[in-house]
Amino acid sequence: MEGAVSDERLYVSLSRFNLQVPLGVQVGGVAALFVAALLALWTTGASVVARERRRSDARTLLVRAGDELAARGYEVVARAGEFPDFPEEPSRDELDRELSVRSASVLAMHQGVEGGYLVLRFKSFLGTTSNQRRPVSKGDEAPKEQPVQGRGEASLPPLEAGLIDIQVDAAIRKQRVLFSVEELEGDPPVTVAIRTTPMIVGKRIVGASWVMTRLVDPLFVDRSLQGYRLATGLALAGIVLAFALTASLALTVRRQAAERDRLQTELRRSERLAALGKLLAGVAHEVRNPLAGIRAITQLWRRGLGMGDEGFDHLTDEVDRLEDIVSRLLQFTRADAQDLAPGDLNSVAAEAARLAEDRARDQEVRVELELTPALPSVNMAAPALVQVLRNLTTNALQVLPRGGVLRLATHLNPVNGTVSASVADDGPGLSADVLSHLFEPFFTTKAEGTGLGLAIAREIALAHRGDLRAENRPGGGAVFTLTLPVVLVPAAGGALS
Repeated sequence: MEGAVSDERLYVSLSRFNLQVPLGVQVGGVAALFVAALLALWTTGASVVARERRRSDARTLLVRAGDELAARGYEVVARAGEFPDFPEEPSRDELDRELSVRSASVLAMHQGVEGGYLVLRFKSFLGTTSNQRRPVSKGDEAPKEQPVQGRGEASLPPLEAGLIDIQVDAAIRKQRVLFSVEELEGDPPVTVAIRTTPMIVGKRIVGASWVMTRLVDPLFVDRSLQGYRLATGLALAGIVLAFALTASLALTVRRQAAERDRLQTELRRSERLAALGKLLAGVAHEVRNPLAGIRAITQLWRRGLGMGDEGFDHLTDEVDRLEDIVSRLLQFTRADAQDLAPGDLNSVAAEAARLAEDRARDQEVRVELELTPALPSVNMAAPALVQVLRNLTTNALQVLPRGGVLRLATHLNPVNGTVSASVADDGPGLSADVLSHLFEPFFTTKAEGTGLGLAIAREIALAHRGDLRAENRPGGGAVFTLTLPVVLVPAAGGALS
């Protein structure tokens, strides 16, 4: 169909940049941004999980090493709490050596852990041992572990000395085991996990043990933050581009909807022209008969054979027949040329029932009217819809026997957003052949019919964006249903114009 646009050639205009970018490229760009955001988020999340796992592993490691270190040094530190109250330097050196041996033997089994003791009697950190290994090149022999020993705070690692002092003091004051992860500024900066355990003899605290391990550089946290920022930026860029693409698609869809409506209108016009082509054959047949009658009467008058009033009456009947055919043809071709306004379908059905009363009374047919209250409004040309229903009631009365029932009813279908008016009879019904050709122009089962009534009614229904269909009733007879879409405006009151 002319005007159709294939998927491969669908472009969305980026007016700001005056570019025509294929839709597939734009969708691919949005998808790529979101995939990149997910990858960045996954990578950063995996790094954070690994960091937290290292912290958890460090806690487990320090619990094991700290308990062993406290147990091995408890007896020595407990003895250091005995008299004399003013210990001598040689006593402290001897205690430092003994505690260093014990801490070295414990920490040798725990890679990356440093530790030692605080002995309150000497107010000094003793037995400090480091178990850090330097990298070993291929071919080199691994060096033996050499404890780093010292006296007082000078024996502690320089960068972490203040943290160790604070944590040990806190454990002694609170008299409970403490665990902490701290970030220390240095060159380079470090993240340290430390565990301190108070050593109590009876009700008296004689010292404390501490163990420590270095985790990761704080730059690791910076990299995590950078990863989250990257993921967030990519996601936001994808969202912005998706919104822009959605707006462009909405404009494109709106333009295509307008184009589709235009094409549908042109298609209906083309279909009507095709139908008019079929009409010409029927017109030629229908018009030929009254023209032949007029010609015959004219020839008789020319020969001087007067026919009196009977000839004039016959001539008038033939002219009226021609006028009726031409009028119906005009109705068929102009069925959608009426102005539509919101109106009440119940009023239309009631008017059609009123117009059918006289003829139904003459045939002893009962007219029943069943109206659904508070029907939503529909866009309509009320006289045209009255004509549709009147045509249907006339056809029904022609097939109804005496004592039959003609039923007009209105219905609401809230699911589809439509209202309908039906005309049902309990006559003989419609054959399958008649149903298949019922709405074709010039198709009729009546000897004197033109076959345009139902075709015009169907065109009027289509002009109202509705539909007209026919079917047989299960209990006998036929029912014609006019269906129209509702509009979201109050129903128009007042009488039909």
